[in-house]
Amino acid sequence: MSALRSYAAVSFLVAAVLPQAGPVEARGGPIPADRPLSPYDRQVVERVRRRAAARLEEPACGKVLSDFKDRGGRTLESNLKPLGVSAPRYLLELSFVDGTRLPACRNEAVMMAATPGVPRVFVCPQGVGRLNSRLSRVEFRSGSLAEAMVIHEMLHTLGLGENPPSTLEITERVRERCR
Repeated sequence: MSALRSYAAVSFLVAAVLPQAGPVEARGGPIPADRPLSPYDRQVVERVRRRAAARLEEPACGKVLSDFKDRGGRTLESNLKPLGVSAPRYLLELSFVDGTRLPACRNEAVMMAATPGVPRVFVCPQGVGRLNSRLSRVEFRSGSLAEAMVIHEMLHTLGLGENPPSTLEITERVRERCR
């Protein structure tokens, strides 16, 4: 098992998928109002997102949108088409917000969280009183894993649920397609 795969396994919950119960509920509590990322985390997200979008420009990586389906059986690629933008453009326009108040972010293993079909990603902090996100820690260790995690979250915003497929299966598929 490679070091990166080991790290991915240790960070088993790369992302949390919030239930589709609407904008008010999230794992036993209300979803907080969107708060912008700190300037540092905004830089981290923008840097990782640009690299992830560049990966999505490659045809092999773009196929990840046809690898998965939403709960209705539609491919994520077909969910993107009505928006009239490419996958890289969609990712660059996707909203990433502070997940400090999100109940799912209380779990230290959760890096980011998204609700299937909702174009917003919550970025979890490193811990109480810490300003930097967990994504910044992952990027420091492995930029390519951070990019795969951002693409993973993008897939959720296009309708992908979890379990099945598992968090690890989604990230591994992204990493295989987007090498």
